[in-house]
Order: sequence, then C-alpha cells, then structure tokens
Amino acid sequence: MSLRTKLAAYFLYLMQDTPHHGIDTWVLKLLEWASFAYQKGVEKTYASYANHPQKQTKLAAKVISLGNITVGGTGKTPMACFLARYLQHQGFRTALLNRGYRSEKEDQAAVMSDGEHILLTAAVGGDEACLMARSLPGIPVLVGRKRSRSGQLAVDMFHSQVLVLDDGFQHWQLHRDLDIVLIDGTNPFGNGYLLPRGILREPLAQLQRAGLIIITKADLVDAQQLDHIYETVRRYHPQVPIAQAVHRPRWCISFADWNSLATRTACPALPHSQAVIAVSALGNPASFEDTIRSFGYTVTDTMRYDDHYQYSQADLAAMAQKAQEQNAVLVTTEKDAVKMDAAYIAAHDVPLYVLGIEIEIIKGKQEIDDVLQHVLGG
Repeated sequence: MSLRTKLAAYFLYLMQDTPHHGIDTWVLKLLEWASFAYQKGVEKTYASYANHPQKQTKLAAKVISLGNITVGGTGKTPMACFLARYLQHQGFRTALLNRGYRSEKEDQAAVMSDGEHILLTAAVGGDEACLMARSLPGIPVLVGRKRSRSGQLAVDMFHSQVLVLDDGFQHWQLHRDLDIVLIDGTNPFGNGYLLPRGILREPLAQLQRAGLIIITKADLVDAQQLDHIYETVRRYHPQVPIAQAVHRPRWCISFADWNSLATRTACPALPHSQAVIAVSALGNPASFEDTIRSFGYTVTDTMRYDDHYQYSQADLAAMAQKAQEQNAVLVTTEKDAVKMDAAYIAAHDVPLYVLGIEIEIIKGKQEIDDVLQHVLGG
C-alpha cells in the first residue's frame, strides 16, 4: 500500500462519526483550522468571478457543467457520457471537455477524439477522457485544464453547439448556461466538513447555484436516506429540480472483446458461476465491487490501487498470479481497462474481463428534459 493510499485511509477514518482519542484529536483540530482556511479561500475565489462576470470566458456555444460538491466518485464519467449522447440524439453538435487529470496534455488543449478516431492514449490524454472517447462515437472529446481553451478549440474545429464541461462545478473561469450537480446517494455530504477535514469542496449553501441535481446510486440507499438528501438540498435550494439515477451493469466481457470495440451485446459474457477478483483504481472502489455483486458475481478478493493509477506489466503479472492461485478471473472497469497493456494481456493470457456500466434515470426524466429544453431551446 502506497503512502498516499495509507494517508487517504487515515483521513477517511478521521471523518467517521466515532470517538477519537490521543493524537487523532490533535490532528482533527489541525484539520478543522485547515478546513476554515480552505473555505475562506474558496469563497474568495468564487466571489472574484461572481462579482466580476467579465473575468469569465464566454464561448459561442452553450456550456453545461457536470460536477460535484464533494470529492470522490459520484459517477461523473458515465453521467457525462449519458448527457453527451442525449444531446447528440436531440440533434445538437456536442463536444465533451475533460480536464485530462494527471495526463501529459493536462496543461494544454488537445483533441482526444474527433468523434471518429481516438487520437491520444490514456497516458497522454487521461484515463477518463480515453474512456469517454471510446464510449462516444460521433462526439469529439477534448482535454485540458483550461476548459476555455479546449472549448474554443471545439467550437473552431467541430463547430460545436453544446459543450459538456466534465467536473466543472468549481471551474468558474468559463461561463456556463447550466450547472448540474451530482450527489452520491451512499455518501452525499460526508461528515459535513470541507476539505481537508471532510469531503465537501464548497459549503452546502453553494448548491443554490445548481440548475439541476441528480442523486446517483439511488438504489443503494433506503427511503430515509433519500429523504435526508432531499431535505438537505431543499434547505439551500427549495425550487431546484431533483432526479435520481442508478448505475446499471450491462455486460461483462473479455478484455480482448472489449478492446476490439466489438458490439458488446454480441460478445460472450462471463458466466455468473465464475468467482471473480475485483480490480480497480477508483475514488470509491467499494461501490464498483457492490456493482459486480449486483450483477450476480461472487467477489472472492479485491485488488485496489490509487485513483487514476497507471498500471504496469508487473501489476498485470501480479493480477494473473493471484487469479491463478484462487482459480478466479479478474474483473475491472472500463476506466481501468484503458490504462492496461493490451499486448501484454494477450501475450500472457491474463484472465481479465471488463464490466460495462451505464447510467439509468429512474426518477425525474421529465424534469431533466424540461431543464435542458429551457436552456437549449427546441
């Protein structure tokens, strides 16, 4: 386990509503002071844009931001793909803007996909952007920390009419026409503290900026928890439309079939009787592992890596060895699969399968339609 992973686990422990003693209490006091300072910094930065809108770049396209008020996985990647497809089906020339986190092109503006060809690898353009490019034929995907630059590139090169700004709720440098905020139903607000004492990126009062809120993983919590989320949101934004979504596993196929971009439903699926080892490098690996179980598989072991981890051949060899020892196969996410060496997997017959997950709206479809129609027209 890396030092980063150990520190993350320790902070998660401190965030739990359990008694803390000894050095933990002193660490918590320091984190509370740090959270206070962080909050003041966030509020000052936001105010500098809110009070001076001329500082924001306005592009010749509608901008729809998709983001969180917390850190951690809420399902932004599949939701961004869902939204981009929806807009494409409505007839809009759509492009998706991703930061390209921890990639070689993060500090530039680059085209991951022109809608027909994937032009960059996951290492060069980022794992999330690579997955989006694979999942969105006909929709350009661009990367870069400064979304005003990548957005302008999308308008210039592809004449995009709508830009989906991935993870953009705190990206105030670019004017947006709609902010959609995702809330993880299984961990909506953490312990109520801001970073680094908690998982909030901003005070909950900033939910008032959202034009639409979608509760993800709504099927993994009970009615009481959902009521609590609604009550909390309504306290800060009484009129905002709220929808609910779930992550649906759609297929589980071999890495070779997945990598060939074959039609997923036509590929042989992994038998449900097979024991599996869950492999992931995610912000919330437990959620992925629960999704595997919900699809009917028995998870006998897990291999968790740091979020956005870049897999090596040594990692793949370790996976294959563990699978052999346990007479199991490996199941990973598409986001992880794009970072794995396909040639090595084929040459060494690594028993790797990829689980495909899609977003399904289970409540509030009409609210989503109404909001988007109001913003985009038509």
